[in-house]
Amino acid sequence: MTPAPRPVLVFDVLGTLVDQAGSLESAVQGAGLDAGTARRVVTTWLGRVADRERDVVAGRRGFAPSGVLDREVLAGLAAEGALPASAVDRLATAAERLRPWPDSVAGVAALARDFTVLGLSNADRRTLAALRGDAGLAWHQVLSAEDVGTYKPDPALYVAAVAAATGGATGEASAGPPVMVAAHAWDLRAAAAAGMRTAYVPRPQGDAPRDDDAFDLHAADLADLHGRLLDGELRTVG
Repeated sequence: MTPAPRPVLVFDVLGTLVDQAGSLESAVQGAGLDAGTARRVVTTWLGRVADRERDVVAGRRGFAPSGVLDREVLAGLAAEGALPASAVDRLATAAERLRPWPDSVAGVAALARDFTVLGLSNADRRTLAALRGDAGLAWHQVLSAEDVGTYKPDPALYVAAVAAATGGATGEASAGPPVMVAAHAWDLRAAAAAGMRTAYVPRPQGDAPRDDDAFDLHAADLADLHGRLLDGELRTVG
């Protein structure tokens, strides 16, 4: 008997399921910097990586996986004296050790029992494999920017997610367009433009919706998202 189709949830990972900035700040502090300096270094680090990702999307440079971009930026920070050079190698793999938010592991596990759960991330394959294994984020499938050769918010990433959700790559039929779940409003806007439904979950240092954003669901956390989906709120949209 063919199982009934169920919604496919496509999760952003960095910032939505894991505490990217806070985890990296702890890693930088481990290299001997104080908390305030570590915060400034991480802000610069993530900002420069984001600039490089935008250059890839705009065609100003060729694609390089996130780990390569991290190493480039960290080497530059060390050359500027912002970091000890001895810390670069360890910090270049710090993304593989990001801490999940307190509700992420149990929340993803619960959602995966009732829905099909995919990850969609700018992180490279190695990082995502580590987060699934070490952090315990048990999605059914994950798509990396490395699989597509560009970075969000390039439409190609969301098109790939829709294809995976609706084209049988998950092994199950999808009930309607997939639902992008993110703490970043820019991510949800791009997903909506690609035909996905959208669910916003707030996280510290996320990107809050604007007054003119009209996402399909707003949830307080993953448990609230799970309850709203089980209550059928999503069936009224899309």
